[in-house]
Amino acid sequence: MVKVHKCKSMEAIEAWIENDQGEWSLNINNVATEQDLEENHYLEEVGQTIEHVAINVLFCPYCGEKLDKASADFTPSFIHNDYSKW
Repeated sequence: MVKVHKCKSMEAIEAWIENDQGEWSLNINNVATEQDLEENHYLEEVGQTIEHVAINVLFCPYCGEKLDKASADFTPSFIHNDYSKW
């Protein structure tokens, strides 16, 4: 089961924190604007995801809430997906 943390500070941007399989990840999407559509012919509509980043976290960087008990084997890592040329 996926748990999701979304605080008030994240409402203005496309960001959320989710726990999937015991690890919390901060997810941030960079979405297309009108200007992005003019500069990149691969993009089709405003709001389309251009990039996605997922970063392992223990605390919410927006509100400071501790998300789980600190794990002794926590390893910081991230995933970056670039969808701008699809």
